[in-house]
Amino acid sequence: MLLLGLAGAIWLAFWHRKQRKEGKPGVENWQLLLFGLGGTWLFLSLSIAAAAYWLMQTRSTVAAVDEGPLQWVYNFSLEGGMNGANVFSLRFRGANTSKKPVELKGAELISLIDGARLNLDIVATDAQGNSKIVQIDKVQLIPPGAPIELVAKFGPPDPAVPGNILGVVPKDFLEVWRKFSFNATDDTRSYQMEFNENSMMVFFQGKVGPRVSIKP
Repeated sequence: MLLLGLAGAIWLAFWHRKQRKEGKPGVENWQLLLFGLGGTWLFLSLSIAAAAYWLMQTRSTVAAVDEGPLQWVYNFSLEGGMNGANVFSLRFRGANTSKKPVELKGAELISLIDGARLNLDIVATDAQGNSKIVQIDKVQLIPPGAPIELVAKFGPPDPAVPGNILGVVPKDFLEVWRKFSFNATDDTRSYQMEFNENSMMVFFQGKVGPRVSIKP
């Protein structure tokens, strides 16, 4: 629209000059000014309308995704697994973005390979201010604005260090958990996110996802 307005103004100026040279009536300077102001007003009006429409579309998109009251980050972190080390845990983060306390009733991972299920624990603070990993049913209501960290532990407990786990070797971990769904439920609704091999590639390069293989 701006280019059209400029083109129109330039054409009118040249036409006016040509008319003057040929002794024909053209347009007065005040008419040129009025035309320029009118074009500018039209351009600004259309620009403002387009911006308002874009904002409304953006807000409606966010509102459609933002269903709450809990929000989960579509990502996770992995403890272990580097250079062949055992995999100890996956961690998922979220928050209570609503204005009221929320009861988190439960959360689990479900393998999309064999259907195995694994309950998630939660990071919480005790009376002394220390962070601990506990079962979800051991925590109080999640207050508004509070961050949430859920933990999926892998492997049996470490008998030498209470509270620690031994983990599982990457091969065994990937056989079951290279594709899984994250499921959580609060007192109003359920949440689900699915993760495939592309999510694991950053941690296990060359072991999951598409790759070139040698012929058998």
